[in-house]
Amino acid sequence: MDKQTLIKAINQKGNSLISIYYNIGRALPFTAQRFPDGRVSSWYYAQHVEVHKVKPGGKGGKYGNAYGFYYRNGERANAYEDPLIGWCKIDDTEPQEIPCAACGSWVLLDILGESTTEPTKIYGLNDVLEKGKYKGKTLLEVIHIDWNWIKWANEYSEHFFFDIDEVQRERKKDIITLLPQDVLTFGKYKGQTIEYVAKNDIAYILWLSENSEDFIIKLDNDKE
Repeated sequence: MDKQTLIKAINQKGNSLISIYYNIGRALPFTAQRFPDGRVSSWYYAQHVEVHKVKPGGKGGKYGNAYGFYYRNGERANAYEDPLIGWCKIDDTEPQEIPCAACGSWVLLDILGESTTEPTKIYGLNDVLEKGKYKGKTLLEVIHIDWNWIKWANEYSEHFFFDIDEVQRERKKDIITLLPQDVLTFGKYKGQTIEYVAKNDIAYILWLSENSEDFIIKLDNDKE
């Protein structure tokens, strides 16, 4: 399996370090980052951890502890300016317990070690779903008949991981482009052209553009 495909698939969900460990086939070490978008604080942008040991615990092994080293700007560092209160110091030689390892706010950066078990299955377009609502259908079929289910499974289900690049390319085939002369077939302006609605209620056109995943509205005749 291509490593980058696996990483992208895993990162579609909210992960703990424990779930990452299982999904990459218990490979160690691996690197991960918490809150990579900095939504809690910009302090998170430049840091990551390198995980060297995992001790699963709790029901089904979904919780537990992870141990490793702290990095900032790509280099070993003290976890806090005051090393006396930080969980990891720059000169630690043994992996240290990583805070919030079981929290669901981690993304996988890289897999440095070799898997010791089979990594989680990544479904490609022609793979048949083995469980759930669409058991027996290919991923390709389901993309075109129930896109909302695909979105849900991709983000929330622990049973389905998809080759997200393939999924997005296939999804684009269902997205239509509406040009000025095209007639709306839904909503309060059903039966009117895009051009008419744009001239009389541009706010509605903008709202449609921002809230629909099924079409793109072009206010000129250029489909490109």
